[in-house]
Amino acid sequence: MTGAASRAPDAPSRDTWSRFWERKADLGKVYPSSPAVLEALVRHLGAAPARVLEIGSGTGRDTAALAARGHRAVALDASLEALALTARAAPALVGRGIVAGDAFHLPFPDAAFDAVFHQGVLEHFGNPGAFLAENYRVTAPGGLLVVDVPQRWHPWTAIKRVAIRFDRWFAGWETEYAIDELEELARKAGYEVLESYGDTMVPSLAYRLVREGARRFSLDLPLRPPAPAALRDARERLRARLLAPRAARWIAHTIGVVARRPAASRP
Repeated sequence: MTGAASRAPDAPSRDTWSRFWERKADLGKVYPSSPAVLEALVRHLGAAPARVLEIGSGTGRDTAALAARGHRAVALDASLEALALTARAAPALVGRGIVAGDAFHLPFPDAAFDAVFHQGVLEHFGNPGAFLAENYRVTAPGGLLVVDVPQRWHPWTAIKRVAIRFDRWFAGWETEYAIDELEELARKAGYEVLESYGDTMVPSLAYRLVREGARRFSLDLPLRPPAPAALRDARERLRARLLAPRAARWIAHTIGVVARRPAASRP
């Protein structure tokens, strides 16, 4: 994998994620996922109920949003602490909608889902091809894949790399991708790429770093800096225009690929 260190593990330890999610018990202080993931799913799935799987679901917010739209959505995570957060935040999913499992050995039959998606997951594994191959196995012919990861040429990557070098990164190790690499990984797994996108941090990286620093002095800043609605709307319109060209995929904080398993495809 390009950009992967030689010490890249097959997966972060379960204890690592258990500690991470234990610290995120207050969901009101956890930043939501990039809206681009959910927007892509909603745009391509349409209104008909679909079977949807989120892998590495974390808080399960996107899974819950899809279930609220009438889809048969399932949140899967290896961390029981993350699944407990999901159960608390989205009690309607409790039962068949929350599953503990291994991303490389999904506890589902072949072609079980009309869409598979994950955000901030692929980069934690040193063997992305095997991960996406298992995605492909449980995706029905004609079904969707949406994969969202950190983008390599962003200042956050430099900060992360320094933290990894000094063993201060919460996940221990992870990598990042350029958009052409991510598209190629999806194609090698057997998918046809439909589109790609880039997204930025909202609020900005600068504000998040200030907020994190303030926490060290017991100062609890809001998730987002206060601003008039008109200013927020203007910033959002400008952000959308800047991210629209394909060239923006090389400056965005995160990138995503929307792909489809061919309707007549190999098993």
